[in-house]
Amino acid sequence: MSRNGSGQYNLPSGNPVVTGTTISSVWANTTLTDIANALTQSVSADGQTPMSGNLNLNGNAINNLEDPTLPQDAVTLNYLTAGAYTLNGGSF
Repeated sequence: MSRNGSGQYNLPSGNPVVTGTTISSVWANTTLTDIANALTQSVSADGQTPMSGNLNLNGNAINNLEDPTLPQDAVTLNYLTAGAYTLNGGSF
């Protein structure tokens, strides 16, 4: 697959796409298979693709996280500190 660690996709080497040439099915099928594999390994922006491994944020934050509704949901700092404040009788 021709996707690098930053998520950038590059066509496989040797793509003979030159103006005025005929595209062969051997070349096109290999390239389209490579593109299909790269897309299959992608996480869709609308959430329909579940993660199958750990998500490495490389020190970046998760922004705009909703407050949790299920036992295994992540929590925001605001939600956590509000709960701690309540558990401590209104003080930290």
